[in-house]
Amino acid sequence: MSKQIIYNPEARLRLLQGINMVAKAASVTMGSSGPAVMIQHRTDGIAPVFTRDGVTVANAIILDDRIADLGGRMLRDVAGSVSRQVGDGTTTAIVLAHKLAVESLKSIAAGFHPIELKKGLELALLLVENHLEKIALTNVTADWIEKIAAVATKDEPGIGPLLAEALAELGLDGPLTFLLGNREDQLEIVEGIHYDQGFLSPYFITDKTRGEAILENPYILLYDREITDLMDLVPILEEVSDQGRPLLVIAENVIDKALTGLLLNHVRGVFKVVAIKPPGYGDKRIDRLNDLALLTGGKAILEAYGNRLDQVTLDQLGQAKRAVITADTSTIIGGYGDQNRVAELSESLRRELAEVYTRKPGQGSPTGNQHDANELKGRIAILSGKTGTFSVGGITDIEIRERMVRIENAYLSSKAALEEGVLPGGGVGLYRCQAVLDGIIAENAEQQQGVTILRHALAAPLKQLLSNAGINAEEVLMRLQNQQDNEFAFDMQRLQYGNFLEIGIIDPVKVVRMALRNAVSVVATLIGSESVIMEVPDLSIMEGYSPEWAAATREDPRA
Repeated sequence: MSKQIIYNPEARLRLLQGINMVAKAASVTMGSSGPAVMIQHRTDGIAPVFTRDGVTVANAIILDDRIADLGGRMLRDVAGSVSRQVGDGTTTAIVLAHKLAVESLKSIAAGFHPIELKKGLELALLLVENHLEKIALTNVTADWIEKIAAVATKDEPGIGPLLAEALAELGLDGPLTFLLGNREDQLEIVEGIHYDQGFLSPYFITDKTRGEAILENPYILLYDREITDLMDLVPILEEVSDQGRPLLVIAENVIDKALTGLLLNHVRGVFKVVAIKPPGYGDKRIDRLNDLALLTGGKAILEAYGNRLDQVTLDQLGQAKRAVITADTSTIIGGYGDQNRVAELSESLRRELAEVYTRKPGQGSPTGNQHDANELKGRIAILSGKTGTFSVGGITDIEIRERMVRIENAYLSSKAALEEGVLPGGGVGLYRCQAVLDGIIAENAEQQQGVTILRHALAAPLKQLLSNAGINAEEVLMRLQNQQDNEFAFDMQRLQYGNFLEIGIIDPVKVVRMALRNAVSVVATLIGSESVIMEVPDLSIMEGYSPEWAAATREDPRA
C-alpha cells in the first residue's frame, strides 16, 4: 500500500487541530461544576452514554481528517495512560497536554528548536515532581478519604464513608469490583482467596438452601492439566480420606468418567470432594496455580516439570480452614501458606506493575500493556486475601453507569492519596508549583523557553475549573497570589476560601503528578516529530459495490 508523507509545518498544524477539538470537548467536564457530555452509542437503538469523565469523552472522538485524528489520539493516549495508572485526573491531563502542545508549537513556529524545548520541559517537570513530593501531606485519614471521594465524584452524597470503609478493609492491594446495582449503593467485603470460577457440577453442592459447596479444613490439589481418569486420583483420595478430611481439586478441568466418579463418591458419602477451575486463562494459569500453592502452603502439580498426578503425596497438597464454592465463585479462607513469602511476591508483582505503567505511549502494544497490567493486578488481588464488591445504585441504567465511572475514579484517587499523600485541590496545588520554576536558569534560551511553557501550563487546570464554574479567574488568582499559606485553597461550589483540609478541597499527589508527567511525555513526542507518514487507503476495492444490491442478492462483489 502506498504512503503519503506530510511535512511540517502542515503536519503540526493539522495535529494541533485534532488536539484542540478533543481538548475542547473533554475539558468542559472538569470539576464539580463541569457539565456532562452525551455520546451517541455506536449501535443504533441503544441508549446514549452520559458521562462527566474526560477519558470517556476523548475516546469517543474519531475525526475524519486522519492527521488531525492522530493529534486527538495523542490526547486519548495521555488520558488513557493516567486512567490506567490512577483512575482520576484524566481531564487534568488533557488540559495540561493541550496547553503544553499549543505553547510548544507556537514556540517552534517562532524558531525555537524542538529538542531543546523538550529538554526544558523535562527539566521543569523534574523540579515540579520533586517539589510535589516535598509538600505532600501523608498519614491520610479516613476523613480525608471521604473528602477526596467527594471531590472525585463531584460531590456525590454518601460515597465517601463507603469508600473509606473499603480501603480500611482491603488496603491498597485488595480488589474492589464495581457492579451495576439497584437503587441503593452497597459495599460487600469477602475474606479469603476469592475468584470467579464456580463448581464444575451442581451435584457438588452441600448446602442446598444457599446453593453452596462448603468444605471444612480441606486439603487442596493444584493441577495444571485436565483430569480424565479417576484412577489417577485414587491414591491421593485414599490418603485424604484416611485423614478424615475433604479434598478441593483445582485443575484445568475434570471431564468424562473422572468427573462422574468424583460425583458418585461425593453424593454417596464415600469421600467429600469438590472440583473447580483455577483463576486466569491460557499460559497465565501456571502463575495463578503457583500463587494459590504459595497461599495454601502446597505445591502446584505441573506435568511440564515432570510431576505426575498419580504420584502426588499429602505434603504436596495445600490446606485451608474453609472453602466456599458457588456456581460462579470460589472463596478459600485461612490458607496455610507462609505470609512472609506471600508479602515478598506481592511486592515483586507491584514493582513489575509499576514498570508496565512507566511505559510511554508507543512502547509496546497498548492492548498488550493493558493485558499485562490487568494480569498483574489480578494476581496481586488474590494474594491480598480479601476482596470487595461495590454495587452502584440509581434509578436508570444510564444514571448508574455514569455514577459507576465517577465512583470508581474516586476509589482510585483515594488509593493514590494513601500511596503518596495529598495537597490542595481544585488546581491550586499545581498553580503554586509555579514558584518552584521562578529564577531557574537553564543551559540556553531554548531550554529556558521550555521551562517557561511548563510554568504557564501549571495554571491551566485552575483556570479551566474556574471557567467551568463561571467564576472570574482574575479575582481568584489575585487572592491566591497574595496568600502565603501553601495550604490555602478555594472551594468553587461554595465560594469559600480556607485551609484545603478544612474545606475539603483535596487532591492526591500521585494523581496530579501522573497527569503532569504523562502530559509532558506526550507533548515531547509531538514536538519531536518532523513529519507524518500515512497509508493511502485503496478505494478500488469498493468499486462496483452497492449496499442495496448486496443486501438484495446476499452477495458482495468485493469477495
